[in-house]
Amino acid sequence: MRTFHAPLFLIFLLMVFGCGSQKQTVPSATQVEALNAIVEDRAFVIDITVARPLATGAVSRIANSGLLPPGSNVSRIDLTGMSSYLRVTNDSVFAEIPYYGERQLPTTYNANNTGVQFKNIPEDFEIAQNNRNQGYTVRFNVGNGTETFAVIAEIFPDLSSTVNVNSSHRTPIWYSGEVEKLTME
Repeated sequence: MRTFHAPLFLIFLLMVFGCGSQKQTVPSATQVEALNAIVEDRAFVIDITVARPLATGAVSRIANSGLLPPGSNVSRIDLTGMSSYLRVTNDSVFAEIPYYGERQLPTTYNANNTGVQFKNIPEDFEIAQNNRNQGYTVRFNVGNGTETFAVIAEIFPDLSSTVNVNSSHRTPIWYSGEVEKLTME
């Protein structure tokens, strides 16, 4: 007679059903059309809501000292309620985003310019459609007088976005937020 081993059978079932691939949501035609209209006009703003710095020793010390906003930790800092943005207007880019990380190269200290801030015409500006996720990838290099930034923004059909910022003077950081059409007033 064969004996039935319930625990082994249960583990087998969990492995079979647990190893299924995650369903990817397919964006609707309306979402894709709305995103296309926003990006093609080259007039949009990414409202930054979360900063994700590299978890270095300096950032850990800041987190341990209690200086981060409520609900934040070393690798995810909530920026809700702050005016943090990356804006694209025709041929210009603007940004005012808080920075959490380490400065790699010494520079003059300016207490009014500690975040990622620029207002300029970028070099190597490119907006490319991403066929894999039906979104867009925005790439450019821009300077603010003392340092340069290489920025890559991924914009998705649900109007969410990630923004990677590499600086000539600081450790890399990435942000996430929501995309909106820029209304000219």
